[in-house]
Amino acid sequence: MDENELGEEHKPEGLPIPDIFLNSDTKGPMTNCVQCDYELLSGDRFYVIEKVFKKYPSFQKTEILFEYAVCSNCYENMRGQLSKESMQNLSAYMATKTDFQALQTRMTLYPDQPEEWLSHCMIKGTPKEELTEFQMGACFKGDRLMTNYIPPFMIGGLAMEEMNALLSKETKDEMDDFMGENFGIPPELRKDLILI
Repeated sequence: MDENELGEEHKPEGLPIPDIFLNSDTKGPMTNCVQCDYELLSGDRFYVIEKVFKKYPSFQKTEILFEYAVCSNCYENMRGQLSKESMQNLSAYMATKTDFQALQTRMTLYPDQPEEWLSHCMIKGTPKEELTEFQMGACFKGDRLMTNYIPPFMIGGLAMEEMNALLSKETKDEMDDFMGENFGIPPELRKDLILI
């Protein structure tokens, strides 16, 4: 029996994990939290997947600089480690700069095509094809993409730089520690990871 035969009231919540959010090495779902090793597919906790991409136009290639999945418990802990100043700055930036209406319109026009939701920087409105660096993220539970915890997002390099400039030194040090511990990336090579 497929989802259509089950009827709307029995249809699973969310959407299947889009290919863009699969593990780039295994091509399967990400299975464990990068911080606590929690088994993400058990379905007990929400989790966030974030990926940072860089395009090399002369090689016509896009590479994933890094990717990770973090369970909701660790995600909230990480957000809690951001300085009060950084949280206030980021919240104000997101509230005034994000084009939530354009994102909502894409989600309404393409309800079953999450890749379309992520076609433009949600802050600058720049189409993904025109970006050389961008960060994507979305929320999941088990093997389903969810939209009720945080909306899926795509942020281009310019917006990432602007947001990074709003972070306190304390918060940047926390980000450096996270990158070093989980990816072995030294601070001088850290990309402008922004925890939404």
